[in-house]
Amino acid sequence: MIKKTHIIGFLAVLMVLWGCTSQPMTKNVVNDIGGIMDINRFQYYTSSDMRLTATERVREQNVDRSGAANVKEIAFRDIIVISKNTMGVLMDSGTDEDGLMILEICFEEKATDSDKRLVFKQEGPGLENKFYVVYTDPRSRILKYGDNEYSLETSKGERVFLQIKINKKEIEKERIRKVKGRRIEY
Repeated sequence: MIKKTHIIGFLAVLMVLWGCTSQPMTKNVVNDIGGIMDINRFQYYTSSDMRLTATERVREQNVDRSGAANVKEIAFRDIIVISKNTMGVLMDSGTDEDGLMILEICFEEKATDSDKRLVFKQEGPGLENKFYVVYTDPRSRILKYGDNEYSLETSKGERVFLQIKINKKEIEKERIRKVKGRRIEY
């Protein structure tokens, strides 16, 4: 047999879910986190490994004592590797003639190299479009980096976009109260 009690009991349950996830940078993310004024405080990341290559060719020619023409071609390659999830900071932002946001991100560790930026542009209007790297020549995947033009290679040929990491907490509180009931009063 169950005994009845006349005690009211309280039980509070607190459940916390905590996680850090990488999300593509979109206008929707900006709006959810605090607005356009906060974009300069975000820590940006790359979505994939990138290899930037600039090639400079030098041709040296001369005629030796025997009258033979000597031609020497030298290729100098400047290769910059920006790994997936490399941290970057916003250096400048704006909009193009269609109203799409443009973000200039620097991944270089030295402040003196802050002119070496990658330009990312919102893919289209709306809140869900990602910010992809901008090419000066899309067919050959050439982009401007500092004072030079580089070709961009990725491991799987994918398009590179900006990401930010979001630490998300979900707190759920529950209160349970047991009551004894109420009798009719005469």
